[in-house]
This record gives sequence, structure tokens and C-alpha cells, in this order.
Amino acid sequence: MTTQVVKFNDAEIVCIIGEFGKIDVVIKPICDQLGLDSDRQIKTISEDEVLGAERSEHTVQLPKNDKNWGAERSEQTVQVSPESQNNGADPSEQSRKMVCLPLEFLNGWLFQIKFTNTMSDDTKAKLVDYKRKCYKALFAHFFGKMKHQIESNKIEIELLEQLAKYNEEKSVLAENIKKTQKQIAQIRDERLKNEPTLF
Repeated sequence: MTTQVVKFNDAEIVCIIGEFGKIDVVIKPICDQLGLDSDRQIKTISEDEVLGAERSEHTVQLPKNDKNWGAERSEQTVQVSPESQNNGADPSEQSRKMVCLPLEFLNGWLFQIKFTNTMSDDTKAKLVDYKRKCYKALFAHFFGKMKHQIESNKIEIELLEQLAKYNEEKSVLAENIKKTQKQIAQIRDERLKNEPTLF
């Protein structure tokens, strides 16, 4: 299991890449970026009939200072290391359990967050921006390469099919050459047998 940090705008989204490519998104950093109460949002997720069934917890190492997850590390893949809890590291950078949602359910959570009178204008603006861009950013990050690979695979399959066709034609051609050579040989044999003799 590994973690990746996806950057877009001024946000950093922490994702857990699990077995078979399953992608879970950590909720707390998103809440922190938006200025939302993460405990309240996680409670709402847990109580939701759909999202609650999909939530999971992963042990993730999250630095206290977001700058530690700079652009130079945003594309790196880092091993999730539960053992680091007791290795004497800075407590702010120790591993901890974080609530996550599968990538395909992230939009459902974001779009059900309602604006309240207690929200600051900044939080409202960020929330609107997130709702517009977050899923597209994640999709482009994780599936952009996959789309290219699918297209590449399609071209490869077409070339392999063409090669198989050429090989089939080559086989037919070789068989025709063999038959023609045999016919020529038979004609020559008959010609030799029918040559006039003195006796």
C-alpha cells in the first residue's frame, strides 16, 4: 500500500493506493484546506447510509507542515509505514489513522456539503472551487496515464492483428508456392517418361 499527494491550485490531496489499484482519498487534509470541521464532516460521512458503508481507515504519515509535501514530492510514491509511529520521529510527522473515501465517492461527499451562515466567505469560495475542480484534478492525475495506456494497447492490438493477417497470407502463399513447384515437377517427370526411345 502506498500514498500519493496530488496537488491542484493551492491544495494537496492525500490518496492511498491499495491492492488492485483501488484509490482512497484522505478526508482530513481536504477539510483543513477548506476550513471545514473535519470531525463534523467525518461524523456526517459515517452517518450517511451510502458513504458510511464506503468509509475506511488507513494509517498514513502526514507531515504537520503542508510545505513538507512540496511540488517536488507531489508525484512521488511513498510507502505507508505504520512502524514509524514508534521510531522516535517528530510526533507531528508520525503515522496516524485517517478516515478515507474511495475516489469514486469523493464527489458525492463534496457535493452534499451545504453552505451555512457560519462559513466564512473564503471557505464558501474554496468549497465552490473544490466542487468544480477537485474530481477533474484527481481523475486527470490517476486516469490520464491510464487513458494513454489504453490507447497504446489498442494500437498494439491492431498491429498484432495485422501481423497475424500477414503471417496467414504468408502461410497461404508458401502453400501455393509448394503446390506450384509440385505441379512443375510432375510435368517434368511426365515429359521425361514420354520421350521417344529406340527400343
